[in-house]
Amino acid sequence: MKKIGYFLLAGIVLASCTETSTVDEDKIVESTDTTKVPEVKIDYPSDPKFNDFARFIAGQEGGPNSSLKELEGSSTWTSYRASLDALWKKTNDKLPIIREWSQKELSDINTDGGTLFYPFAGADFLHADLFFPEHDHIAMIALEPIGNFPDVKKKATDGTLETYMGQLKKSMHAILGLSFFRTIAMADDFQTEMDGTLHVLMHFMARTDHEVMYQEKVAILPDGSLTNELDKAEKSAYIGNRFYFRKNGEERVKTLTYFAINMANEAYGASSGLETRTDAIAYFKSLNIKSTYLKSASYLLHRESFSMIRNLILNESEHVLQDDSAIPLAFFAPSKWNLTFYGTYTVPISLFASRHQEDLKQAYLNPSNTVKPLPFGIGYQYHNGTSNMMRASKK
Repeated sequence: MKKIGYFLLAGIVLASCTETSTVDEDKIVESTDTTKVPEVKIDYPSDPKFNDFARFIAGQEGGPNSSLKELEGSSTWTSYRASLDALWKKTNDKLPIIREWSQKELSDINTDGGTLFYPFAGADFLHADLFFPEHDHIAMIALEPIGNFPDVKKKATDGTLETYMGQLKKSMHAILGLSFFRTIAMADDFQTEMDGTLHVLMHFMARTDHEVMYQEKVAILPDGSLTNELDKAEKSAYIGNRFYFRKNGEERVKTLTYFAINMANEAYGASSGLETRTDAIAYFKSLNIKSTYLKSASYLLHRESFSMIRNLILNESEHVLQDDSAIPLAFFAPSKWNLTFYGTYTVPISLFASRHQEDLKQAYLNPSNTVKPLPFGIGYQYHNGTSNMMRASKK
């Protein structure tokens, strides 16, 4: 398969910029009417096994032709389904509130597609979809391993399926109960049958009413472009997962890429730092970032050791939505950014007490600033009435 670049016209979505794709050039059809903008139809890759799997691990019945239909009748799966429904109940009650807030406060951002950049994401597809449902591409970065597409039937045969589903359910407790993933806990979770973020991401896609059309491994090339021909990538290349998905009932196809990348300037353990990874920096810059979302980011962007990714976010993003654990207020120059504050800010949780921002506290108290209600809890201070968010949009 050769490397191709193409433009998307008439609202059709491109998986990512200048990358090797599974799209078949022979199936691209252009209008011959020269009086109109040519319409391009893209034949996206698709295989029903991916959606069958996503629905299975989300505790949802597949269609009558699901490849996993026979497993849905097992006591293991029916018990798993019941416990998941109970686990999701509180979250499901909160989702309409968040969606309504997003439609009101982020409606101008959620127009005309674009790319959402979500560093320090863990496997949090849920909030990316809640706040940025109209973005065409989501680029997620974290330290957690990417994971591999599993053979569920083999797990059922060798007796590991129940353990696998129990581990997946366990990993959902934090994001659904606390609204964030705990890095240390995830490090343990992903050293099991559930070997990475793929499983959680696909679970979330199905639970948020999406069809998972396809999943594939991709590598970052030295120029920052992506390829699914892994044998052409360098041994040191970052390997990630790319997902093609769409909202049930909609035609528009969106993509999500997830890479495990150390975002510190310098090396962290065996992971190279950004100061030596020009391929990662080139990839970030190729995304044409419209919005960046930052939540429960361990206050890492307060440190100079994370200045490269911090500066890249500030330089490349049109909009930033974040809580106080992300980029300090002092880096948002009033001459460059319009700021809107939400919720309440007093002090961080005790674990991060040293990261208190007195200027942010004063910004919330300043009557000349726009401070709006935040009708839900999110982030480290996840109880309703204790959370904060800030929207920054470039002037």
